[in-house]
Amino acid sequence: MTLDILMITTLGFLGLAIGFVGGLVGLVLGVVRFPLILGATGTSAAISAGTNIGISTLGAFAAAIGHFRQNNVHRRIFITMAVTGAAGAFLGSLLTRFVPVAVLLLSIGVIVSYEAFSLIKNSRKVQKSDKVSKPIDTNSVLSAESVIGFGIGFLGGLVGLVLGSIRVPAMISILKMEPRVAVGTNLAASSIIGTAGLLGHVLNNEVDFQIFAVMGSTAMVGGYIGSKFTSRFNATTLKLIIGIVLAFVAAIMFLRVALTS
Repeated sequence: MTLDILMITTLGFLGLAIGFVGGLVGLVLGVVRFPLILGATGTSAAISAGTNIGISTLGAFAAAIGHFRQNNVHRRIFITMAVTGAAGAFLGSLLTRFVPVAVLLLSIGVIVSYEAFSLIKNSRKVQKSDKVSKPIDTNSVLSAESVIGFGIGFLGGLVGLVLGSIRVPAMISILKMEPRVAVGTNLAASSIIGTAGLLGHVLNNEVDFQIFAVMGSTAMVGGYIGSKFTSRFNATTLKLIIGIVLAFVAAIMFLRVALTS
């Protein structure tokens, strides 16, 4: 399939806009992009999933550069989640064809809805400081980071999503990270995790490289610009913004389940 000028322009703009919001809140927002790709390609869900996770990877990589420069990345957690998440994403991507995606999306939607509610509720609490709250370096915390990284990476590989929508709130609520650092760390990890998931889809010939090139390039620009705005918000406001975006993501997931049922 060859894209016409109008389609290229439309997809490019959407890639830019979604990338900007993703760079701001630390979510690559593949769940928002997926139905757009599916409609544009007219091909299988597997190819759309592979293309989508590739675009997410590019957007996350560009945004992560911006966050690294602003010191919004916790390096140890980034490495732990990148390694374990990449392993999970690669394994999950190889099993995409054999899993009932609707069931997975429904489960993910429920989790994201809960996390959105939790973040919005907690954002009402007065924060004493916006200083980074770094997790204690213990074996139990390292194990939690590894489980979160591998588990979410595996689910993401299955459905063609990087699933920062679960990883970011988990970093904030379980690992007790300051929101802006969770945002940057997640995007950095997502760039590595997404690469592993993309590799699995490439091996299965499940990538539309035309759409990947168009939306991937603009997603990188949008992601980098969006990363510049994260530190302008305090912890309370950023939690609220992330919570609202997560609620939107959950709604789209439920809609996808309804349409595929």
